[in-house]
Amino acid sequence: MQSEVSSLEAVHLIWLSGAGCNGGCTMAMLGASEPGIEDLILGNVPDAPRVVLVHPEFAMENGDAFRTILDRAALGELSPFVLVLEGAIANERLAGEGSFSRLGTTPDGRPVTVAEWVDRLAPQAEAVMAIGSCAAWGGLMAADGNAIGARGLEDYLGRDFKSRGGLPIINVPGCAPTGEGFIETLTYVFLHLAQLVPLDLDEERRPRWLYHHETYPLPPRVEYPPAVGFDLSNRPVVNCPVPVTGWLRGFGGCARVGGSCIGCTERDFVDQYMSLARPDPAF
Repeated sequence: MQSEVSSLEAVHLIWLSGAGCNGGCTMAMLGASEPGIEDLILGNVPDAPRVVLVHPEFAMENGDAFRTILDRAALGELSPFVLVLEGAIANERLAGEGSFSRLGTTPDGRPVTVAEWVDRLAPQAEAVMAIGSCAAWGGLMAADGNAIGARGLEDYLGRDFKSRGGLPIINVPGCAPTGEGFIETLTYVFLHLAQLVPLDLDEERRPRWLYHHETYPLPPRVEYPPAVGFDLSNRPVVNCPVPVTGWLRGFGGCARVGGSCIGCTERDFVDQYMSLARPDPAF
């Protein structure tokens, strides 16, 4: 059955913020250009529907009015929409009598957690996307010893989850990922739901065309080939577009400006690769 996306001029993009750096992925998304989120909002991207952005930081509505938009989406009254999560999902059972996250309250005053909104919205969404490594794998929030039981969206909903549009959770990892990469992926999701193009995802449910570049994490300021005494025989390999595409509009990126790639697009990158962000002991 063809998705509803192809028959409507507008699609709501509902954005939730979980446990993370409080907006890094949002800032990356805002920095995208050619196209940018503005082009999707204005309907300037060929064959893609116009986007109605529902974001807690940018919405004109607030309080009960904003909460009503989410309620309507959860009830299937705001279809079609794509759900995007930024940040990890906390295990609210560890919060005792409080909560680690909340977005609004019920009529009787009970806080509604981000996890609860995910439970309500994900089954109604045409597609569900995780932007950033915190949303995809848990990221920094899920580092060993974290107190909130943070985990990624796929771990929370289950790897077998399928959206109304028949798609698995789509991961766009990075700390943060490039905004262009996210907007490009979102556009492909729209075109796929309209049955215009296939959506090619790799085994980690990342857009394959963005995450097939092999990157080798190195300590800061290590030239290639590396200085004598630095052994790369067991160097890990990560998949990241930044060394090829740059960070923003073709410029910048950690591995292109003398910094260190710490494997931030990979699962458990904090526990596996953070030691590479420290200075090389050979110097």
